[in-house]
Amino acid sequence: MKYYFLFFLFLLIPFSVFAQPEIDFLFHALDEAIERKEEFEEDKKGEIENLSNQLRTVKTASMEERFSLTEQLHQAYFTFNYDSALFYSRQLLEVATTSGREEMIARAQLRMSETLLASGLFAVVKDSLEMISLPGLSDSLRAKYHYLNARLYIDMNNYYQRPFYSEKFGQLVTAHLDSAVHWANPESRLWYSLNGLRYIWKMKYQEAEEVFKDLFSNFDVEGRQFAVDASTFAFVYRQLGQTEKELEWLLKAAISDIKLANKETVALRIIANRLFDQGEIQKASHYLNVAIEDARGYGAIQRELQISQIQPLVEAAKLDLIEKQKSRIQNFALALSVLSFLIILTLILLMRQYRKIKRVKDKLHLSNNALSETNAKLREVNLIKEEYIAFFFKTNSDLLEKLDEYRQAIDNKLSLNKVQQIGSIITRSDIKREREALFRDFDTGFLNIFPDFIARFNALFKEEDREMPESSKHLNTDMRIFALIRLGISDTDKIAHILNYTVNTINTYKTRIKNKSIVPNEDFEKEILKIQSV
Repeated sequence: MKYYFLFFLFLLIPFSVFAQPEIDFLFHALDEAIERKEEFEEDKKGEIENLSNQLRTVKTASMEERFSLTEQLHQAYFTFNYDSALFYSRQLLEVATTSGREEMIARAQLRMSETLLASGLFAVVKDSLEMISLPGLSDSLRAKYHYLNARLYIDMNNYYQRPFYSEKFGQLVTAHLDSAVHWANPESRLWYSLNGLRYIWKMKYQEAEEVFKDLFSNFDVEGRQFAVDASTFAFVYRQLGQTEKELEWLLKAAISDIKLANKETVALRIIANRLFDQGEIQKASHYLNVAIEDARGYGAIQRELQISQIQPLVEAAKLDLIEKQKSRIQNFALALSVLSFLIILTLILLMRQYRKIKRVKDKLHLSNNALSETNAKLREVNLIKEEYIAFFFKTNSDLLEKLDEYRQAIDNKLSLNKVQQIGSIITRSDIKREREALFRDFDTGFLNIFPDFIARFNALFKEEDREMPESSKHLNTDMRIFALIRLGISDTDKIAHILNYTVNTINTYKTRIKNKSIVPNEDFEKEILKIQSV
């Protein structure tokens, strides 16, 4: 089973030995990178064109220079286009063979083997690796040789999937990974990557986590290798059950791959898998299509086959989702038709409703908008009711308290036979002051519901015509008239009665205010009604 889980790891590493952000933020960064994908690919083509021009102009250069430029071209194509990478790996081998230098020949043969491995040509890769003469090779090349052998047997094990082969191939993988770690420099980034892979192979995921933490903290990993190590680190977190961290590192790897125009990738395909498992079919389909485009652009059959395993599942789920949506629309249309039949009871309107079903998507959108508006109005009405019910009870309670005070005072005077002093009690009642207090309470309640009313009201006038009340918590008479209109009281008689003015006075106020406004008089009250509640 562990061989199956590790399948993707050894597909990730092109191997180079020469020489927590939030999830939503990373998804956004990935989408931005995908939008700029063509731009990154053009940069890659420019880099390749520059190397090609250099190679064409060094016909008389030394073997070392020709070998170096050809190797750079192979590296540029290695994750960009399989056929071109294979072509330059052969060119590299020709240059190395012409030079007669064992070190160059071994390097070129390793490049050839690594390229062939991407296409799944196991027998050819095995023959290519067996042609390499190990004596005299540098430690780094020996490490790469053993790594490629380990990767070969991993791929073969996943292809054959038979118990006998699994045991045999598993032993070979373990031996080659141990040798690869042995020959790698313990102070190099390469050693950490290989040692982490060895722990993963042995299913020691806690130890692997520590190794990769050290790798990213001790080394400035960049370029293609960052995506490789990030994807491997994601696999470790997957096995530890930390799926959020797994997704975080997969997203980092996918973003790096796209920015570097790497088409020989795995991270984006795995992200699509995870999203598919979570039921995010549309998003999974989008990322999978990008991965398919890269796999076809790269040209290695093995990569296309790997993606083809999940593509039918995603497309089937996508089709099922569309069918369910279609079914829901059809059910809604049927219910709408039946309801129309019961309400209208005429054949003509029933047929008209049937034709409207074809435009149900647009109608649903309009219905949602209308529902939102209705909910907003209901919320506003409820808010007004709550505020003014409280206002009503407070005002009446205050009034009852004052009436009770007057009653007690008058009873007291009557009991003392001081009838002449009752008049002084009555004169203490200041109706004007009481009305102003009532208006202040009204203003406070209104501004609790419509806190932007004063600013929105003044916005309807020129700067010099704007008025500011004495307090930001109270209204003046002009504003109070239109505050009542905003509450739905449009009858001038009622407004006049509430504010203790004559009808003519209210009409005069309204005409004067509208004439000063920067909007047409007939539209002024419409603008007032647009002022939103909290």
